[in-house]
Amino acid sequence: MSKLLDDAGRKLSPSGISKLEAGDRRVDVDDLTVIAYLLRTTPAALLTPPDAESGVTGVPGEYLPEEIEKWMQGSLKLTPEGLLHYWQQEWFACQNRIQYYESSLNIPGSDQLPSTETYRQRLAEQRERARFIRVRGEQIDPTGRVFSGPDFLDRLAPDSTE
Repeated sequence: MSKLLDDAGRKLSPSGISKLEAGDRRVDVDDLTVIAYLLRTTPAALLTPPDAESGVTGVPGEYLPEEIEKWMQGSLKLTPEGLLHYWQQEWFACQNRIQYYESSLNIPGSDQLPSTETYRQRLAEQRERARFIRVRGEQIDPTGRVFSGPDFLDRLAPDSTE
């Protein structure tokens, strides 16, 4: 790794790498970007905790691993409105997938297709996802705005003041 870093224009001795690994030396942004590049991944992937964990230093533990991951990717703001918007998108996408699988399984003769069992499994997964989103949505906004179609569509409408 030390040689690869040097070749990439970032000098870091083998002992410096050992200190990074042991947590005895902080990783700066330049280290992070070049290491991510050399490992053929993204800086966000290196910063994001494993799936089973949601803790990130300095961030309250109230957020779900999925939320932390999306925040690290830059597609979610950890604010009440950011969470509301993210879960609204997830809710409507999930509802669309459920509708697709249900309608596909209701086509006459579809029970004979090889994909039928796969579609049933995916439908069950999406129904479970919908239950998960419903619980999280009620935690975020007990008034039910996560599941409000008009509120969601208003967010997508172009700003009339522009």
